[in-house]
Amino acid sequence: MKQNTKRRGGFTLLELVIALAVATIISGGVFMTFRQTPQRVLRSAALQMQADIRYAQRRAMIEGRRIQVSFYPTGRMYRIRFYDTLEELRRVYLQDGISLLTHYLPSNRMTYLPRGTVSDAGSITLSMDGFTQRLTITPASGRVILLDT
Repeated sequence: MKQNTKRRGGFTLLELVIALAVATIISGGVFMTFRQTPQRVLRSAALQMQADIRYAQRRAMIEGRRIQVSFYPTGRMYRIRFYDTLEELRRVYLQDGISLLTHYLPSNRMTYLPRGTVSDAGSITLSMDGFTQRLTITPASGRVILLDT
C-alpha cells in the first residue's frame, strides 16, 4: 500500500538559498556591465567630439558658410560657431578628469569651408587616468578619424 503524502505549497530552505545565490550573481554581472570606467567615459567623450566635428563640416556644406571649431584646453571645452558672425551653434564641456590637448592646430582652431575641407588640419588628444583617445582631422577631405592610442 502506498503512503499518501501531500506536498504543501512553498519552497524548501535549499531552494531559497540557491535562488538567492543566482539572483546575486546576475545582479553583480549587470552592475559590472553598466559601471562607468574611465576608458568608457573617455571613449564616449571622443565619439561625441567626433560627431560634433562632423556636424560642423556638414553644417558648413549645407549653409555654404565657414564654421569654426575652437578648442579650449584649460577650460576643457570646445565650441562650434559661424566664422563670420561668431554666432555660437554648440558649446560642449568635457567631463571632470578629461584633459584636452591639440596638435598642429594654430590658435587651437580649425575652420570648415563650404566645400567640406578644413583650413587647418591636426589632431586632438583626450586623456583620462592613463587612457587616451586621438581624433585626427585630414586637411584634404576634412575627415575625422578616431584612434585608440
